[in-house]
This record gives sequence, C-alpha cells and structure tokens, in this order.
Amino acid sequence: MKHFTLDKSSIFLILIILFVSACVGFLMLRLRADSLDEALKNDRILNIAFVVEKSGKPAATVILFYYPMNQRGALLDVPSETGLILKSLNRVDRIEALYNPQSPKAYIDEVSRLVGAPLPFHIILRDADLVELVDLLDGLPLFLPNPVDAQTLSGRILLPSGSVVLDGSKVSAFASWSDPDAPELERVERRQRLLQALLKRVGERREYVLSKTVFPEISRRLRTNIESDALYRLFERIAGLDVDRLVTQRITGNYRSMEGSILLFPHYDGSLVKDIVKQTLNALVNAESFSVADKVFTIEILNGTTVRGLAGKTAEIFQSFGYEVGSVDNAESQDLARTVIYDRYSNEEAARTIGNVIRCRNVVSGDGGRQDSFADFTIVLGKDFDGRFCVD
Repeated sequence: MKHFTLDKSSIFLILIILFVSACVGFLMLRLRADSLDEALKNDRILNIAFVVEKSGKPAATVILFYYPMNQRGALLDVPSETGLILKSLNRVDRIEALYNPQSPKAYIDEVSRLVGAPLPFHIILRDADLVELVDLLDGLPLFLPNPVDAQTLSGRILLPSGSVVLDGSKVSAFASWSDPDAPELERVERRQRLLQALLKRVGERREYVLSKTVFPEISRRLRTNIESDALYRLFERIAGLDVDRLVTQRITGNYRSMEGSILLFPHYDGSLVKDIVKQTLNALVNAESFSVADKVFTIEILNGTTVRGLAGKTAEIFQSFGYEVGSVDNAESQDLARTVIYDRYSNEEAARTIGNVIRCRNVVSGDGGRQDSFADFTIVLGKDFDGRFCVD
C-alpha cells in the first residue's frame, strides 16, 4: 500500500491557499461592515432580509426596508412557495428550493432579483434560536383578534384572544401553525405581525438589549453576514424604528399546482413586486408620501368595463401595496372610457399617491354617487385601464 505524503512545496502551497482564503473572508466581512457603516453614516435606506428557518427551510422571509434618518420603514413578505424560473436549477420551482442552511447566498440573491433591490444584509433565525431569543426578551406582546385552539403534529396550540405576551415556545407554535381554512393574507399578516412585535420589543428594551452582557447572547442566536461590531450599531438604529407606522406589503399572484407542489406565481411575471419595492423606497425618503402613509385609507374598486374580474385583480394590486380594499363591485355602467378616482374628503396628496399605483391622474372630488359607501376613495375602472396601468 502506498503512503500519501506531502513534500515541503505542497505544504507551503496549501498554507498560502489557506492564508489567502482567510484574508478574503476577512475582507468580505470588513467590506460588509464598511458598507453598513457607510449606509448608516450617509443616511441610506437599509435593506435587510429576515429569515426564520425551520427544519432547514425558510418558514418565513420578510424584508425590512428601513430609513434611519426618519425612523420609518416597510415590510415585504416573500412566501417560500413563490414560484419562479430558477436558472441555476434549470427548472420552475418554489424559491425555497434554493435554500441551503449552510450557505443561504443563492436564496438571498434570488429574493433580491425577485424584488429588484439589493439585499446586502441578512439575519437568519433558526426556530430553536427564535424561541430562546423571545425568552431573552421576556416574551412578545401581541394582540390576537381571535382565540386559537388547534391540534397540530407537534401538539395542541391554545392561545386566548386579546392582548397577550407569548413566550418563545408559544411564538414558535403561533408562527408555524397554519389554519387550512384561513386565507393566505391572514398567514402573511401573522408573519409580519411577529416580526413587528420582535422589532418593537427590541426598541422597548433598548438598554437591556444593547447591554454588554445581553447583546452577545442575542447575536449568538443570529446567523448573519454582518460583522459583530456592525451588528451592534445596526441594532442601535433598529431600536429607534417607528414600528407602529411600518408599512406592510406582500406578494400577490396566482396559485398553481405543479408536480404535486403548490406554487405562487407573482402577478405580471414579477414586475408588480418590483414596482412595489421601487415606490416603497421612493416613499421612504419622501416626507410628503410619509404624511399620507400615516393614515389608513379604505378604497373601493368598481368595474366600469365588460372585462370580468377586473376589479378583483385590481384589488389585489392595491392590497400588495398595503392599502385596505373595503369592497369590490361593478359600476352602474360598463362602458366607462376613462378610469376615475373619486376623492371623498379632498385629500389631494393621498389621491395622488393612490393614483400613482395604477398611473391614474383623473381625480375628482366627491363621492361619485356612492353616498352610502364608507370608503375614503372610490376607483371606477374604465377602458383605458389595461389591468395594470391607465394608458392613453
């Protein structure tokens, strides 16, 4: 039997390779820290992907867009069942197929391409670490509109309605529980609500979280590409986030079954998602848009054309942008030439912001004959609306 030996030149070469690899790794960490510090120093928007991992898969992925200068932010939920053409795998599949617990870069890069914005920073929480983190924060205060009493594979989930403080195990159960009869929107809202509660808790317990004894315990439970000192500075800023005014958004689309798996294909081949993010990033640095975002407006959408289902699909567009759609119906006439937005309370800023979603500038003060409606704005779709935008 031949014995494998290394001569001195081979050993020297290996040492050089290891040294270069270590230097490259250090430089990458340094560059990330520098880019974070530069973003904080120059008051740039921070794009951070938060991933909750369960059984080696992303149970939840929520992107935080945060502008430290005015402490405002937005959340975008990315469902793990989002269906895409995954070029690296040469097939159509759920986006979670790219997730590798040891190296999440391919997954984060694909999410970045989906939303059309760079995601230089990510924070990953395994389910067990989430439990410990919540317990470190002495639980998460949440408001549950309805009680939960369900039997799952991991046991029974029993939660009361109203204002409650959930410990780590209950947060984990609440996050993973799925009511088969509940709409997808409810599951999305639950994921976003949990992240909001976590961010708010960090702000409420700022001194405790940033203390020299506690923060190392918190950071130890996070898997991130942010260097430890930079992570501390990030938490300092996140602690000032105005959580109560976070804008929540989601990806909408059509569900289809492919090879026994349910996939969510984003509307308009993903262009709607990119529009949402683009408008969000612009609004974050626009004081006028934020004065509008401080209020919750209700919209009703009426179909003034013969295109079936047009109002319902348009409602999904506005819901994706975080608006509350109170009702969807047909207009009195299905022969309307131009789309019109009726501004019931003469709020020009809000009307303009709403119109930008579908590129409609035809705004009229009044109720449009809908005196019994409780909506702030009534949108009546006309023939100039192509399903996404108003066109001349």
